Amino acid sequence: MRFLVRIVKKSVMQSIGAACLFVLTLTLAKPALARSATHPEPSETRSGEDRNDTNPKTVTILGLGDSITQGSTDFDSYLFPLQKKLRQAGYHFRLIGPKASVHQPDSIYNAGYGGKTAEFLATMVDSIYTRFPADVVLLHSGHNHFDTENPVAGIIAAQKSMIAKLIAINPRVVILVAQVITSGKLPKYSYIPALNQQIGEMVNQLNNRQVILVNQAKGWEWEKNTIADKVHPNARGAEKMAQAWFKALKRHWPSTDRN
Repeated sequence: MRFLVRIVKKSVMQSIGAACLFVLTLTLAKPALARSATHPEPSETRSGEDRNDTNPKTVTILGLGDSITQGSTDFDSYLFPLQKKLRQAGYHFRLIGPKASVHQPDSIYNAGYGGKTAEFLATMVDSIYTRFPADVVLLHSGHNHFDTENPVAGIIAAQKSMIAKLIAINPRVVILVAQVITSGKLPKYSYIPALNQQIGEMVNQLNNRQVILVNQAKGWEWEKNTIADKVHPNARGAEKMAQAWFKALKRHWPSTDRN
């Protein structure tokens, strides 16, 4: 009889021990389960995201100016060799704008308006930029006046207006402002050296890190760098302009960590 009682007691104690172990296991497991639900593992991703997608965001670029920016059937825009340089350097970018210029097999979009002045662009820039709010604007504008007009003050006022409108629409825009290429078409364009001096002073006075001066006139030789009209860049001139833009872009490539 005593032997039977001992057996029963031993069985009960084993059952109690197993039950306690089971309860203890559940108790310890609960915090771990809660942590998994609240803090996903690093290998998990949010809905719609690909953790293997490490490509940087694309920077958009708007070329803004006259026929030197737009190009024509007689000469190429500087944007074509610039596009090539940026591609070869591995930048992620897209040229945008309301107009398409074609140089087989490529085409580029821009806001180049042949024959138009800086004053014209100042009246159009807000509507253009609202539609094409690029991260970077390349501004090369100052031709299409005559020296007899004494146009420098008006061009500077127009450029200031354009810069203010661009920043008002996009406070993070990077604006590269060119001191424009000189010309052998004289005396029509004899005002350009004075204009370039004023453009440099304007950018310095603005004192804005987003507004960067690019000296396109430095080392420019219209005898070697323009077509027969002594104004528009030939292939060598377009390449030279592209290199000046490219050098500035490398130094001031905008951050793309946008929310």
